[in-house]
Amino acid sequence: MVKRHQAPRGRQSRPDSDDDAFIAGVLHAGNWAKSNQTLLTALIAVLVVLVFGAVYLRNFRAQKVQNAALELESIQNTIAAGNADAAKAELSLFIEQFGDTPYAGEAALLLGELYLDSQQPELALRALEDSGVDASDPLGPQALRLEARANEASGEYGRAEDLYLQVADATEMTFERREAWADAARMRELQEDWTGAVALYGRILEGIEETDPSRGLYEMRQEEARMRAG
Repeated sequence: MVKRHQAPRGRQSRPDSDDDAFIAGVLHAGNWAKSNQTLLTALIAVLVVLVFGAVYLRNFRAQKVQNAALELESIQNTIAAGNADAAKAELSLFIEQFGDTPYAGEAALLLGELYLDSQQPELALRALEDSGVDASDPLGPQALRLEARANEASGEYGRAEDLYLQVADATEMTFERREAWADAARMRELQEDWTGAVALYGRILEGIEETDPSRGLYEMRQEEARMRAG
C-alpha cells in the first residue's frame, strides 16, 4: 500500500494565517477609525479643501491670463489711436496687475518703445530692466534691439554696438540678422572704427545674392567706410 505524503504543517496553515492577518488588519483599521473619528474627519476635510483650493487657483490663474490678454489688446488700441501718454499710464498699471502673466514682457517692451519714441531713453532702459526678458526668450531679440536703440539714443555707441551684435546672434531671421549687423556697423562708424565697419559690411554681403537689389546699398556703404579707413 502506497503511503501518502502529508504536506508540512506550516505550509498548510499559511493561507489561514494570511487570511487571519488580513482580517486582523481590517479590524484594527476599523477600530482605529472609530477611536479617531474626529481626526479622520479633519483629515478628510483638509483633503477636500486642498483639492478645491487647487481647482480654484487654476481657474483663477486662467481667468487672470485671459483678462490680461483683453487688457493688453485694449492698450494696443489706445496706442494705435495715438494716445501715447494714456498708453504709458495704462501699461504701467498693467505691469503692476498682470506682471505674473505671460503678457508682462510684451507690455514692458511696448512701454519701452513709447518712452524711446518720446525721447526718454533712460525710462525705456528702466522698463526693459523690469521686463525680465532675456536673450533666450521668444521676445529676446526684440528686447535686445530696443535696448540697443535706447543706448544709441543715450550716446552709448559701444554698448549699442555690442547689443546689436547680440541681436544678430540671437535671431533666426536672416533679414533681422542683416539689419543688426548694419546697425552695429553704423555704431562703429560713429566711433570712427572704419575698419571694423568694413568687416561687418563684408559679412552682410557674404549672405546677399549678386542679383539682390539691396546689395548695391551695402557695397556703397562698405566702399565709403573703406575710403575713410584709408
